[in-house]
Amino acid sequence: MWEMTHRIMSMYLFQLKKHVLDDWKIPDKDWIIDTIRKNMETTFAESKTNDYSDFVKFWLSEHFYQEIGDDALEPVIEKVINNLEAFIKSEYHQKVEQRFRKWHHIYIEEPRRPNFEMMKVDVSQIPWLENVSILASPDFWIMFWENNYLILDWKSGKESLDISWITDQLRVYALKTLLKQKSTKLWDRNIEVHEVYLPSLNEKSGSVEQNDIEHIINKILEDVEYQKQFIVEQDIEKNEPLNHTAFTRTSSEKKCAWCTFRGVCQKLKEVESAE
Repeated sequence: MWEMTHRIMSMYLFQLKKHVLDDWKIPDKDWIIDTIRKNMETTFAESKTNDYSDFVKFWLSEHFYQEIGDDALEPVIEKVINNLEAFIKSEYHQKVEQRFRKWHHIYIEEPRRPNFEMMKVDVSQIPWLENVSILASPDFWIMFWENNYLILDWKSGKESLDISWITDQLRVYALKTLLKQKSTKLWDRNIEVHEVYLPSLNEKSGSVEQNDIEHIINKILEDVEYQKQFIVEQDIEKNEPLNHTAFTRTSSEKKCAWCTFRGVCQKLKEVESAE
């Protein structure tokens, strides 16, 4: 559902952009919904009939484990449609449309055609990360007026109970925005960030401050240093994958219930217990 929510939002925003900037017709919501519906129905049918014995293609894990019937599809389609409807009726729609009219640069993620070059974060301004590859791409990014930015990121999964802070994910998007300007300092730039849950419209949002930027740079550096300890003799060429026993399993049965590898993990447990 997450992927299809992003796709339906992307399709709508591209049409809204053309409507505002190119005097195109208003977004054809019915056509977008029909396209998404047909796509989901086709994917579901192909997943259902897929031969999972050869592992050439792996579709829905629920079909692989034979856990769902045909009646499971329609409720998911309706949830995806409701996510779009919630956005259209919200203040975010008006905010995005207003920003389109004052735009300088616009980026809308297109889930079906990921642009990995666009996702790259230019870390050349942070010497300690010179050889580190970072990919980050918000769902919607726009620069309007001079040095004013709006970043939106949609969420359609389980909502976080803590909505009081800007997330590290949003901080990375803000850092990427600054690095595109060859800087790690905000100076007179205003970056407004929103992580919006659909369809509830609950959010984590705020204006990015310099300490947010410093925090995420330090967090990335800490994570890089932590990962380095697993490199054999600090030489990537000599590196070997760790044995699975080096990683502890989650104790959350809720996570196991939705994990794609839940069947494999259970079999591994049986093998381990027999040893």
